[in-house]
Amino acid sequence: MKNPAIFDYLDYRSYLRDMFGYRKEKDKKFSFRYFANKAGFASPNFIQLVFDGKRNLTADSLSRIAKGFGLKKKEREFFENLVFMNQAKNHDDKNYYYQKIMAIKGVTSIYHLEKAGYEYFSKWYYPVIREVILFGNGMLTAEDIAKLLNPTITLPQATKALDILIELKLIFRNQNGLWEVTDKAVTTGPEVESLVIANFHREMIAMAKEAIERFPRDKRDISSLTLSINEDSITELKRKIAMFRKELLQFACDEKESNQVVQINFQLFPVTEPYVKEKSNVKKI
Repeated sequence: MKNPAIFDYLDYRSYLRDMFGYRKEKDKKFSFRYFANKAGFASPNFIQLVFDGKRNLTADSLSRIAKGFGLKKKEREFFENLVFMNQAKNHDDKNYYYQKIMAIKGVTSIYHLEKAGYEYFSKWYYPVIREVILFGNGMLTAEDIAKLLNPTITLPQATKALDILIELKLIFRNQNGLWEVTDKAVTTGPEVESLVIANFHREMIAMAKEAIERFPRDKRDISSLTLSINEDSITELKRKIAMFRKELLQFACDEKESNQVVQINFQLFPVTEPYVKEKSNVKKI
């Protein structure tokens, strides 16, 4: 088993489990008790609970673990931010620590594709450009694309977007120099998947809000429903929305000649807590 490199991980518990397995393979005497003593923990059970996801690390305990595994300065810095990212309670904090991880010198090359995938979902116009790239028989330039988008973007933004899309193998130029798209999906790894998807939804919801003022009614459709349902019906509502999404996708696929890209958002969320009827204390006679 190869010595696990902290820079290869975006889940600190996975790293700890692999590191522990590696040390135990090299030294049969290595155990939870041995490591707990070395790192300065009173109980070896704490380490096991952390591995199993039943306990979180504090600034003090993560420092002890880093010392116990002999992590160097840059490795400790990475490990610390990784722990804070994994344990963050909200997306803003996760974003903050993820950016710090990506900024650590020497990590960029390792996470180049991971970072590109993250960035793809962080800008509203990346997925849009992927859709618009075939307009004009695949002959659009970065300048054409920048002007075509609504709202428009700068030429450097369009150029960088094309570079990211090429890097992710989502678009390419054929032998005639014309743009083509692939059916490859954008992947970011499970550790940051929820983070990047949340970023993408935030971007698109913000654009929907702006669209109320930016477009006349005949160019947009913004509507909503406020429903009273049983909480057990949420799953069925989500299923119906998923079916409608598939119907719209098929509609778009059947289009003979597309010349515009539109965004359709779906949101379903509770605006009250479930009401629980109180049991009556009135006795029937």
